[in-house]
Amino acid sequence: MNNASKPKYVIYILLQSLIYGIGNPLTKIAYRSITPYWLLAGRYVFAVPLILFLSRKSLVHDLRHTPVKVWLPPCICCALAYITGNLALNYTTATNVGFIMSLPVLIAPILAIPVMHQKYQWKHLPIQLVTVIGLFLLCCNGGFFKFGIGEGLSFVFAFCLAGHLVFGERVLQEMEVLSATALQLSVAMIACFACALAFDEVSVLPHVTMAAWIIVLYLGIVCSIGGFLLQNKAVPNLSSRMVALLQCSQPILTAIASYFILGESLTPIGMLGAVIIIGCLILDSRI
Repeated sequence: MNNASKPKYVIYILLQSLIYGIGNPLTKIAYRSITPYWLLAGRYVFAVPLILFLSRKSLVHDLRHTPVKVWLPPCICCALAYITGNLALNYTTATNVGFIMSLPVLIAPILAIPVMHQKYQWKHLPIQLVTVIGLFLLCCNGGFFKFGIGEGLSFVFAFCLAGHLVFGERVLQEMEVLSATALQLSVAMIACFACALAFDEVSVLPHVTMAAWIIVLYLGIVCSIGGFLLQNKAVPNLSSRMVALLQCSQPILTAIASYFILGESLTPIGMLGAVIIIGCLILDSRI
């Protein structure tokens, strides 16, 4: 691939992080009247019909010519990631969840060894470790950390997201971006609906506010379709390790969005973590 075109795909992932960074504090507002499972189910109800319409031509062709074992793993990882990530916020602080959810920056390169038969590039390890330190300072505000159900769910999310990146890198070598996105969102919708019906009460739906539904619409159209398309467009042109590292900008953008939407602010230590992460992203891109 021509290195001159890589900045375009780097911008795609940073734009995805911005979209999700705005979506995270908005989700907190939506949770005031809607439960996590129904939020996820509604999110995909808005997203899936549109993406199926957009991908109707390529999807039929790709399903005929791509084995299930190729496209199903990233779909399952995608569904599990969104379910566990949203549940984790109910059991622990957003700062702890934010730190653990960023661990794919270390997990994805290791998982890519058996899945993609890639060699681990040890020269990137110091930068990745320093990035994790920056994430810890940003999200944990100086070191307070505990491990419970929420943290466990966050680790499951991190592994699933890393799997989504790595398996997605493989499936996008054989399928169109729209087809892969449609399949991932469709499987996620089925899983979220099943969980909502099994673990939530339908009676909560009449009490959901209009503001919450507007947020769900944003999450479905902008985050799910827009974010997935940006990521799936970038993954074949950047390594899963690079994508995972770039997505470490999401906690920073979440913090900025939370300041304006929720009135939250970073501590000086959190600001130091943000500076460390940005420095690592610049240094890694140069390597």
